[in-house]
Amino acid sequence: MDSADELVTQGLRQQFQALQEQQQQRRRQRMALVRCEKKEQGPGPAGTSTLSEEDLGLQLVKAEICSTTDISKSLLENENELLQEQIHELRDENGRLYKLVNEKNFEIKHLKKKSEEDRLALAGTAGIAGDVAATKIVELSKRNRELTVENESLKSKIKQLGNKLQELEKLDATQTASTKESSGRTNKELSPRIQNSSLQSDILDAKALHEKLAATNLKLIESRNQILSVKQELKMAHKVLVNEVGEDVNIQHLLNNKGTWRGRAQQIQILQKKIQELESQMGLNNQKGRSSEHSVEEEMLGISGLRRLSNQDKNVAYIRTLEKERKEAFEKMTGDHERLKKDHEDLKNKFDGSKARNKVLSSELKILKSQVVTLLEKGKHDDELVGALLKQQKQMQEIMGRLSQHESKNKDTSQILSQQQNCETQKQGSVIGELKQMVTEREAKVKDLEKEIKQLLLKQHQEKNLSDDQMVVNLPKCRPSSAQLDKTNEHSTENSISADAEITGRPLSARAVSKMGHTLIECATVRPLSGNAVGRCISVDATDAKALQLQCTEYKAFYQAAEVERDKLTELVTILQKRLEDSNDKILETEQKLLEQRRWSVTLEQQLGKAKLDAGKTHDKPSSKHKAISSSSTSRQCQSLCSSGDLIPGKPLTTALDIQVEELNTRLAIQVDENEALKTALQSTLKAKEEDLKLYHDTVAQVKQVFLQVLRQHKEKT
Repeated sequence: MDSADELVTQGLRQQFQALQEQQQQRRRQRMALVRCEKKEQGPGPAGTSTLSEEDLGLQLVKAEICSTTDISKSLLENENELLQEQIHELRDENGRLYKLVNEKNFEIKHLKKKSEEDRLALAGTAGIAGDVAATKIVELSKRNRELTVENESLKSKIKQLGNKLQELEKLDATQTASTKESSGRTNKELSPRIQNSSLQSDILDAKALHEKLAATNLKLIESRNQILSVKQELKMAHKVLVNEVGEDVNIQHLLNNKGTWRGRAQQIQILQKKIQELESQMGLNNQKGRSSEHSVEEEMLGISGLRRLSNQDKNVAYIRTLEKERKEAFEKMTGDHERLKKDHEDLKNKFDGSKARNKVLSSELKILKSQVVTLLEKGKHDDELVGALLKQQKQMQEIMGRLSQHESKNKDTSQILSQQQNCETQKQGSVIGELKQMVTEREAKVKDLEKEIKQLLLKQHQEKNLSDDQMVVNLPKCRPSSAQLDKTNEHSTENSISADAEITGRPLSARAVSKMGHTLIECATVRPLSGNAVGRCISVDATDAKALQLQCTEYKAFYQAAEVERDKLTELVTILQKRLEDSNDKILETEQKLLEQRRWSVTLEQQLGKAKLDAGKTHDKPSSKHKAISSSSTSRQCQSLCSSGDLIPGKPLTTALDIQVEELNTRLAIQVDENEALKTALQSTLKAKEEDLKLYHDTVAQVKQVFLQVLRQHKEKT
C-alpha cells in the first residue's frame, strides 16, 4: 500500500510540473505577442482615429475584463480556501499521527519494561510455569514487532503527509504570486483579448487539474480496492492450497522441488482437459461424417446451382451474417454487462463489509488498548499486593508466636478461673445444703412445738376437770395425806401428758428450757401437796395457764421468725442458682471463643504454610537463597551484638528495634486486657457479696422486728 501511494504521489508531482511548464510557455508567448503589437502601432491622425476606436472598444471590453477578472478571482479564492482546508486537514491528521506515534512508543517502552521484568521474574521457574513464561514472552515479542511495524508505517505516512503539505503550501504560494503578477501585468500591459484568453485558459487548466485530481483519487480508491480484493483472493487461494496440500506440508519446499507430484485440483484440470479433447474429437468425427454426407448430396445435385447465385443473394447472406454477428456481440455485451453489474454489487458488498470490519477492528483496538492499560495497572497493583502479602506473612508469623504465648497464658488463667469457679460452686453447694438442713430443722421444731401446744391444751382441760371434781368433795371429811396427793397428781399427769418426760418424771425447774435451746418461762417448783393443798389448786392452775400462754407466744414468735428466715433463704437459693447458671453460660461462651480462636489459628497456620510455599516457589534462585541467608545471618549478628552491648544500634538496626517495640506494645495491650478482665470479675464478685450481705442484714432485721413485736404484745398483755 505504501509503495502504491508513493507511485501515485510521484505521478501527481510530474503532472503538476508539466502543467507549470506549459503555463510559463504560454505566458512567454503572450508577452512576445504584446511586444510585437506595440511595435507595429504608429503615430498620426489615422492612429488617433484608430486609437479612439480602440479606446471605445477597450472601454466596452473593460467591463468584460472586469467580470472575467472577478470570476477568476472568485475561482482562485475558492481554490485557495479549498487548499487551505486541505492543509488544515493534513495538519490535523499529522498531529493525530504524531500522537499515535507517541502512544505507540510509550506502549513499546512499557511492554519492553514488562517483558524484562517478566524475564527476570520467570528466569528461575521450571516445568509448566517456565513454558507459560516462554509463551508469554513469545507473544509479547510478536506484539512488540507488530507495534514497531505499525510505528514505522505511521512514521512513513507522516513523512509523506508532511511532504504533501509542503508541496501544497508551495503550490498555494506560487499560485498566489502568479495571480498577483498576472493581475498586475494584465492591468498595465496586456490587451483585453489576451487577458480574456489567458483567464479562460487558466480556468480551463484549473478545471483540467481538478478533473485529473478527481480521476487520480478514483484510481487510487480503485487500486486500493483491487489490492484488498487481491489480498482476499490470496487468502482464499492460500486456504485452498492448504486444503489441497495439507497444513503440515511446506509450500515453499514444494515450489522449490520441481517434482511430478500433483494435487487434486491439477488432476481435476487434467481430467477436464482430457474430457474436452475427447469431446472435441467426437465433434470433429461427427462433423466429418456430416460433411461427407453433404459432399455426397452436392455431388448428386451438382455445383451449378451455387454458381448461379446472384450478387444480391450474396449481399443478403452477408447482411444476415453481419446481423447474426452483431446479435451475438450484443448478447455477449449484455452478458458481460450483467456480469459486471453482479461483480460491482459483490464489490460493493465487500466494500461495505470491509468498512464494517474496519469499524469493528478499530473498536476492538480501542478496547484492547484500554484492556492493556487496565492490565498494566493490575500488574502494578498485583506487585503491591505481593509486597503487602509478604509483609503480612511476616506479621502473621510474629502474631502466631504471640498467639501461642497468649494461648498458654489463657489456658493457665482459664484453669485458675475454672478452679475458682469449682471452689465457689462447692462453697455455694455446701451453703445451700446447710441452709436446707436449717430449714428442715426449723420445720421439725415447728411441728414439735405444735404437738407440745396440743398436749398442753389437753393437759389444761384435764386439770380443769380435776379441779371441778375436787371442789365437789367435802374438805373437812377427807383430808388426804401428802403421799396420796402425790399419787393422784402423778396418775393425772401420766394420763394427760405421757409424752413429756420433763414434766412427769421430775419436778419442774425454775426455768423450762425448750428444744430450740431458748429459756421459755420461769415457773414455781412443784411441791408435794400438803394437807391444805385443796385450797391452793386454783392458784396453781392459774399459774400453769399463764405459763402455757407465755410458751404459746414464744412458739408463735419462733414460728414467725422461722418463716421469715425460710423466705429469705429461698430467695438466697434462687439468687445462687441464677449465679450458677450465669457462670455456666459464661464458661460455655469462653469455651466457644476458645474453639473459634483455635480454628482461626489453624486457618492462619494453613495460610502461612501456603504463603511459605508460594514464597519458596517464587524465590527458588540460589542467589536469592544465599542473599536471604546472608541477610538473616547479618541481622542475627547485629541483634546479638546489640543485646551484648558491644555495638551501638544505628540506622541498619532500626527495623529490629521497631519489631521489639511492636512486640512490647502487643504484650502491654494483652496485659491491659487481662487486667481489665480481672477487674470486671472482681467487681462482679464484690457486687454478688454485697447483695448477699444485704439479704443477710434484711433477714436479721426482720427477725428482730418479729421478736420485738412479740415482746411488745406480751408486755401489753401483762
